[in-house]
Amino acid sequence: MQQTLHFTCEPISLTKLLLQMYVEKHIEGENTVKAKQFACYEYLNTITDSELESLLEEYMTIENVEAITFEDWEKECGLIFNYIFKSNRYLEIELDYKKKGYSLTGLGVVDTSDNTFYDCAFAGHWQRIKEIMKDKYPELFEVLEELTCHSNEDSYNGVSRKELDNFILNRFKLIGGKNDLESYL
Repeated sequence: MQQTLHFTCEPISLTKLLLQMYVEKHIEGENTVKAKQFACYEYLNTITDSELESLLEEYMTIENVEAITFEDWEKECGLIFNYIFKSNRYLEIELDYKKKGYSLTGLGVVDTSDNTFYDCAFAGHWQRIKEIMKDKYPELFEVLEELTCHSNEDSYNGVSRKELDNFILNRFKLIGGKNDLESYL
């Protein structure tokens, strides 16, 4: 005999529960970077009801959703997580876990100007810094290359070795390395 029970539930609590179930089913696992998994759980455990309401309102407005029904809960949770992953709070939590060594390789470089994390291979910190400089700071990358090739030169294009070293030391942070950044300069 099948019975139908009628009850009401608090929608924010239900949303949090379904978002957690989504993490367990779609984000947690062997192929997921641990930083992302841990950040999802911490975000969901620490988000306030009003923060979640604001995020849901933003999602509904931008996606032109009239009501969140969770009829297809996995699809809706996936769309909501697209907004969570873009939020500054989530990005800060994820970056903190990457800094603790839970990135793809456990090693990396952080560009402190915009808190961007770049994974790198074992013994690959300096190479990654050079790649970042080539992509984001091409004018200083040229200086780096020239001063590396010409060790007897003190400056290039008006940038001294000391200025370049200070830029690198203040701009980048190594994660998971055995050597300080200064040892590469």
